[in-house]
Amino acid sequence: MIATEKMMTPIDFTREDGLSIHPAFLDLLDRNGLASFSRLYDYPGGEQFKKNRFRSVYRITLQDRAGKEHILHVKRHFPPLETRLKSIFTGLAIRDGAKNEWEKILRLEELGIHTMTPVAFGSVRKWGLPYREITVTEHLYGAEKLEHFLPDRFGRPPLSRKVLAYKRRIISETACWAARFHRNGFYHQDFYLGHIFIQPDDDAFTLHLIDLQRVRESRRPRSSRILKDLSQINFSALQLSCLTRTDRMRFIHAYLGRTRLTELDKDLIRKIESKTLRIAAHTEKMLARRGPAKPIRGAAERRKGLV
Repeated sequence: MIATEKMMTPIDFTREDGLSIHPAFLDLLDRNGLASFSRLYDYPGGEQFKKNRFRSVYRITLQDRAGKEHILHVKRHFPPLETRLKSIFTGLAIRDGAKNEWEKILRLEELGIHTMTPVAFGSVRKWGLPYREITVTEHLYGAEKLEHFLPDRFGRPPLSRKVLAYKRRIISETACWAARFHRNGFYHQDFYLGHIFIQPDDDAFTLHLIDLQRVRESRRPRSSRILKDLSQINFSALQLSCLTRTDRMRFIHAYLGRTRLTELDKDLIRKIESKTLRIAAHTEKMLARRGPAKPIRGAAERRKGLV
């Protein structure tokens, strides 16, 4: 069964030289000389594993007083000038940055929807707008992306009855977890299996959601955003040969909480399938610009005009 999810007590963060720091990590950062925004942002060490014109992500390893190593993920945000100028002239805040991700981590953790352990956050502003921002989270020890975990565990048939039951439980409980995320008014907008981590613990497991900088929260249900999220996760599932159409239907039944589908449910499924193929065609086009790539499942159907 999935690890129990419950409402969490809000964390009382410590303010230290431009940073909000989780009290459990204050001593770790301080003894490594990183308990300030400038020193942490400009820290030259670590392993870079992601960078674009908006942000970079580094993995650093620090030792505490007992000699235990802690792996931290340091995400540096640097909104480009055009984004900051657009924010000035439109009066709209920069929505896809570090502050949004930090706030969503805290909000979701309070609701018992696990994300990443928040370590520190800081922001330097110019002209009243974010200029440099940083988000630090702790590594998800023992966790793995669902897009890797599923084929590793279930990609070599035939599956024993016990293994098949475990696979179906992961599918059903991931669907219920996604439904809970949406019921609370959240929409991820990059809801792919690569952004969902599973942390197994014997027969139980915990799901974690990462890359939250684009997550939105709304008091009113947003059907278009729900459709986008469900289509993205369906597209991810379509790329894995270990997941069948029956598995994907099992997901939607569990997500909707029904064994028998209504006409509205069937209409939603048709919309998901249609948008999934559009995502596939778009993904294939984007990958083709970078050079030869493996075929994207669903793209051929889109090209043939089947949707």
